[in-house]
Amino acid sequence: MIVLSERIEQVLVEIVGADRVTSKDFDLIPYSRDLSPAKQKFPRFVVMPTNKEEIQEILKAANQHEFPVYVRGGGTSHWDAYLCQEPGVLLDLSLMNKIIEINKRDLTATVQPNCTWSKLDRELQKHGLTYLCSEAGGPAMTIGGSVMKAGGGPHSTAKFGLHGNQDIITLEIVLPNGDIVETGSAAWPSAGKFKRQCLGPDLAGLFIGSEGILGVCTELTLRIRPVSSKKIRMVAIVDSLDKVIEFGHFINRHVGDEYLQGSYFWVDPTAPDVFILMMDLFGYEDEILEFRKKRIIEKISELGGKLEDPTPANDYYDRVLTGLTDIFATGVWHFFGSGSLRIDDIPFLYKVWLEEIIEKRGMKTVGLGGQILPRDWLAFMVTNYQEPSEWEQIIEIADEINEIVLNGPVVPYGIGGRDGLRNIVAKHNTGYYCLLKSIKKMLDPKNILQRGIFIPEEDL
Repeated sequence: MIVLSERIEQVLVEIVGADRVTSKDFDLIPYSRDLSPAKQKFPRFVVMPTNKEEIQEILKAANQHEFPVYVRGGGTSHWDAYLCQEPGVLLDLSLMNKIIEINKRDLTATVQPNCTWSKLDRELQKHGLTYLCSEAGGPAMTIGGSVMKAGGGPHSTAKFGLHGNQDIITLEIVLPNGDIVETGSAAWPSAGKFKRQCLGPDLAGLFIGSEGILGVCTELTLRIRPVSSKKIRMVAIVDSLDKVIEFGHFINRHVGDEYLQGSYFWVDPTAPDVFILMMDLFGYEDEILEFRKKRIIEKISELGGKLEDPTPANDYYDRVLTGLTDIFATGVWHFFGSGSLRIDDIPFLYKVWLEEIIEKRGMKTVGLGGQILPRDWLAFMVTNYQEPSEWEQIIEIADEINEIVLNGPVVPYGIGGRDGLRNIVAKHNTGYYCLLKSIKKMLDPKNILQRGIFIPEEDL
């Protein structure tokens, strides 16, 4: 094993140079944890490629020597989605962070995967443009990571959905065997990067949300928009979950012309009968914004709710866009019971939270939140911990709640490795999961890339 490890290190150095390969314990420690309570998992080597050709050669070497390769973007996973499930080579994509092109006529931006939302938006603002959508983790999250997990935050998801739903135009992917493919109109080399559909099926959709198990994203093109300085934020409180549901239907009844671009729902564990709605309006014309504001006020009044000081909404949405510098002040965050569900199915999740978390287990630190998406809801339970002694209890409870939730009308959000939802998803063994395993076997017969992420090794 020592000889093999030395040989692997030599191969990696030949590909990228000695200054971008490390196996030192001191260097590996930061790569052994993510933002979740997942157990510490160390890589054997960390490599920092700078281009697709280096990634291509690394994956070819991995197939030849049969060592696993894992992919790390910004390191902000909340569910064990990039940690090495067994000692292997971890690709740190930090150096692949360039903005390649901003096309002001076609309204597209082409970037490398580790370009952050903040970096892109700063450059777009110089041209009077923006992207609008954001991640809940803030602007420091990487674009490639957001897309490969089909993520999204509360800002703009009511109108545009999760990343990849409609704004991703083309992807450049290095497959597990080292082949390089492009999706959308980029698949036809003379056409350019302007269209998601091209040459048959939507191949971009195959990779979006796959958490890197089918290929390494090395470039992506996404839709951008003109910026607007106009904004209105609102906060309202209603006294029943039925009214929350009715409001959810109201704001995105006109799909594609929603009254809100972002809506965040929150129930505090100390007040489980108080339902808070934070709202973010967007528009290019004052008349449109005022009309939408008027209609929302009318609806809140109709539901018997009351408008509150909008300061919390301003603070919340602005921090999502500019930086959550105090996000860990209260401890390490853990999200569980997370997933997408129909607007009318929210009572199922609320009942699980109220009965299993608040009443049965007496946990007064777990809140229930959610983001309205176009015609559905992304909901979650969230808590945090400061002491290591709390870790085991939170993991045990989270696993129990995840089992209950995912046996209900909820689509899992974020799969990850053995400390994520992987085992629950595998146990259900749906037709979708069987098809995914077949695709994985075809593209990655030696199970090189992201081994143990999403699909347990024994299932391949």
